[in-house]
Amino acid sequence: MKKIEHLLSQVSQINKKNTEILDATGGRFNIFQVTGVNHYENTHSSIISEFLNTNGTHGLKSKFFECFLETVNKELDFASFNATNTRIKTEYSTSEGRIDILIEDDNRRAIIIENKIYAEDQSEQLKRYRNYAERTYKNGYRILYLTLWGDKASDQSGKGVTYSTISYRTHIIKWLEKCVSISSRFPFVRETLIQYINYIKQLTNIDMNTKNREEITELLSNIENLRAAKSIYQNYSATFDTIVEKHFNAKMKDFAKTKGLDYKYEESNEAYVKFYLTSPNWADKCWLGFTFEGNRCHFGICNNPNTNRMSDENRKKILENIDKITGVKYKVNEWWPLYIHSDNLTLDDWENDIIKSDRYFKDCAEKINMLLNSLEGVEI
Repeated sequence: MKKIEHLLSQVSQINKKNTEILDATGGRFNIFQVTGVNHYENTHSSIISEFLNTNGTHGLKSKFFECFLETVNKELDFASFNATNTRIKTEYSTSEGRIDILIEDDNRRAIIIENKIYAEDQSEQLKRYRNYAERTYKNGYRILYLTLWGDKASDQSGKGVTYSTISYRTHIIKWLEKCVSISSRFPFVRETLIQYINYIKQLTNIDMNTKNREEITELLSNIENLRAAKSIYQNYSATFDTIVEKHFNAKMKDFAKTKGLDYKYEESNEAYVKFYLTSPNWADKCWLGFTFEGNRCHFGICNNPNTNRMSDENRKKILENIDKITGVKYKVNEWWPLYIHSDNLTLDDWENDIIKSDRYFKDCAEKINMLLNSLEGVEI
């Protein structure tokens, strides 16, 4: 235990030093974070498309796109694609759905990029894009599946489809860093690229000074420290359950009682707290859920369509109610008559909003009240 405590102390000091360096240099300032780009795939697609655009406002013609082809060449295997005469479209509507990024050359060849930050796959999504591409691009096409860490598509979306995975963490950062060098004489473009690279590093948890990262890896190269790190890693996820038990569960259980609800805690991890609330009056027909799927948090009203599917009339009423309450368009699917995505938790959130304050609890309580109000006039 002392070995673990000593290791944690040493790593903590390195992390503190890294934060001090970032503060001293303004390294934590990032306009993409300030403006809330975060998990919005459409916004990331627009940013990436502008850099890829051979007629883009960056003024570097096809240089960025050529660099992209070079970076993903192994995955793309598309040497014949004409990089100097391309058309690029974002959120392009087809008979098979909207394509996040579509790049065409003058020989009717295409690169289709499906961009996933946290959202889950839509029904048979890559299969539909393949069907569209086979009808449209007789001279060839490639499908790239872009995620933060290079995850594969779900089987229902991509099984049987030829596609390649690329990641923000590896491919996009590598490509953008090459673009920084290319744009050395274009200061506005260069600084924007650097800001976006730093933001992606934050999203993919690699935003640490290289020297400090090397210090940590050198520290862990000692075999005893490595064993201690393994023990920490094995208990990392369970730690969030302990924090929730200390700082959240009792408050939420008491709040639920005041609403005539039963609180059921499931599990926690760095990005989420999963729980749901039921009522004896609902007879297991529906529940309020706070969950995590497809690498993203969401909450709403859940109903099992295989046992007691809520009527279309009630679903419509719930959506009308929530629209009047919030003015926000919530999403729907078979399991969720109403749901909306929310931000994933960060370690800063755990510290400031769960451990040091009731902010997270109050936010959840407000959302629960909102969901309950949306059920007014609905017979369950």
